[in-house]
Amino acid sequence: MDICLRSPSKMRPPRSCFQSMESMSTMSTPRSNVVAVPPFVLPPFVLLVVLAVFSQNCCCAQEEGLWKSPDELRKMVSDRFEEPSDSKILHRENRIWINRDEQAVILDGYVAQRKVPLELFACPVGTKEHESIVAVFSRPQMVHAGLLAVNAKPGSTVTFEPFKPAHGTTIRIYALWLDESGKTKGTLAQNWIRQAGTTKPMVWDWVFAGSKIYKDDEGKEHYLGEGGELISVSNFNTSTMDVSVKSDQSNANLMFEAFTDRIPARNTPVRLVLTLTDEPPYTNDEADSSTEVKTLPKHLSAKVPDNILKLLVGKPVVDVPITPAKPKPSTSKK
Repeated sequence: MDICLRSPSKMRPPRSCFQSMESMSTMSTPRSNVVAVPPFVLPPFVLLVVLAVFSQNCCCAQEEGLWKSPDELRKMVSDRFEEPSDSKILHRENRIWINRDEQAVILDGYVAQRKVPLELFACPVGTKEHESIVAVFSRPQMVHAGLLAVNAKPGSTVTFEPFKPAHGTTIRIYALWLDESGKTKGTLAQNWIRQAGTTKPMVWDWVFAGSKIYKDDEGKEHYLGEGGELISVSNFNTSTMDVSVKSDQSNANLMFEAFTDRIPARNTPVRLVLTLTDEPPYTNDEADSSTEVKTLPKHLSAKVPDNILKLLVGKPVVDVPITPAKPKPSTSKK
């Protein structure tokens, strides 16, 4: 059985609250000819929870805008961003480049979520957008190849018993985007993530874990990171890149969440720049990510280097001249 085949998480527009509530109100229990079964009634507290969830979904839908298909989003990004200069294209449709001078892999995508607990920072489109801040158009195996091309060294993925964090070349990840005036903005990716229940950003670095290859019964190889685990914040033994710290992936104990106030609007085009560093992944005396870090590392508060910012150039907005309407010919008879 092919264990790496998964049903992709499809992005769908939320259903109308009114339609959903109407369908619930019309539910009925089949009647028996012998015993009359009373209609099913939700307890008051359960009904309140259901109403709150529907209300929140409606508000989120209004705030975050309408759903867009992957093709619409790809066109929106390509219409907004120029290709990075002095970079080699790996796949034009997947919008991935390498820049050997900067030892960087460059990926294009968009903001997928702003208000969720996280298992990932970035995933490929059509996989785990519901628990990831950014979705990118490239496939993880191609990102893996790009990192190898700029001399990154894969290590190994996390092991759990006993626990040993993922290791490999340290990867610094920058998120670049354009503000409303068209000015390039940038930040280290950690600044879009915070430790759950705190006001501090995530401080730990990512490493090039390298995911795993699975060979099925027919001898065909599968790259397990294709399931969605491109840049993880919860530990997975299938991650292409993972944090170098223990991070519980149980839904009840997620250590990280989106730092909503720092993230641009949903569907905003984003360019990720994955750069290599010779520094070891950031760590400190704390055993895991459950305790808030008191002092931020220097690289987290440092300004984004100009050589990274220059890798994003917005396309000029073309103003289409408005042609004045010609007066209609008079049809009145003299």
